[in-house]
Amino acid sequence: MSTSQPLNSAIPADELSEKLTDPDRSVRNTAALAIGSQFETELADVLVEALWAELDFFVRETMTWSVTRLEEATRPAVLAAVGPDRSPEVRVQALHVISKFANPETVDAVLPYVVDPDEAVARKARWALGRIQEPRAVPHLVALLGEHDLEERNALTSDVAAFGASAVSALVEALGSDDDVVRRHAADILCYIGHPDAESAAEALGAAVQDSETQVALAALMALGELRGEVARQKIEAAREATDPQVRGVAERLATRKPRRAALRTRKTD
Repeated sequence: MSTSQPLNSAIPADELSEKLTDPDRSVRNTAALAIGSQFETELADVLVEALWAELDFFVRETMTWSVTRLEEATRPAVLAAVGPDRSPEVRVQALHVISKFANPETVDAVLPYVVDPDEAVARKARWALGRIQEPRAVPHLVALLGEHDLEERNALTSDVAAFGASAVSALVEALGSDDDVVRRHAADILCYIGHPDAESAAEALGAAVQDSETQVALAALMALGELRGEVARQKIEAAREATDPQVRGVAERLATRKPRRAALRTRKTD
C-alpha cells in the first residue's frame, strides 16, 4: 500500500511527479494538492498533462485547483490544449480550467472556439466566456442569437445574461435585427437579465412590443415585466391598448399584478 508524507512536510518535486500517475487515487490526489500548496511551478506542464489523463472526478477537481493556483506557470499549456489537435474531452476540460482562471487575458484565445465544429467545445467556450465576463466578448456571443434547439438556446441565453449590464447595448441592437428569431431571443435574454441591469433597454423593449411578430412582441413585453422603472411601467400600460389580443392580455396581467415585496420595500425606504 502506498504511503504519503503529511502536507506540512515538503515533498520533493520528482517524487510528486511520479505520484501523479500512481494507481492509488489518494496518492494522486495528495500529490496534486501538494503541487499547488507548495507552489511547484516547475511541475506545471506535468500537472496539466496529468489533469487531461485523470479519470477520477475528485482527483481531477484537486488537479484543477492546483492548475488554477499556478496559473502563471500553467496557462500556456492550458491554452494550447484548447486547440483542435487535442481530443474534444481534453479541449472541454481545458476550457473549464480557463473559466476558473477568469482572466480577461485569455479571452482572445477562447473566442475562435465559440463556433467550433465540435458542439461540446463550442458550448464550453461560450460558457467559459460567460464566467470570465470580459465585455468585449459580448458581440461575439450576441452574433450567435437565432435558430437553435431549446437546450442550445437556453445555454446561450444564460451565457449572454451572465454579462449583465455589459450585454444590454448589444441586445438592444439585436432587437432591431431583420430576423424575428434573433429579435425574440434578444428580448428573452433581456428578460433574463431584468432589473436593475436591463432598465436602460426599456425604450427599445417598448418599441419591440409593437413588433409585427406576436412572439417577439410578447417576449419584449415579458422583459418589460421584469423591470421596475417608470419607463417600463408606461410601456406596459400602453400595451394594454395593443391591437393584438395576446399582447393586450399579457399587458393587462402585468399592469394589474401586485407589486413585488422587494419593490415595496424599496419604495418605503426612498
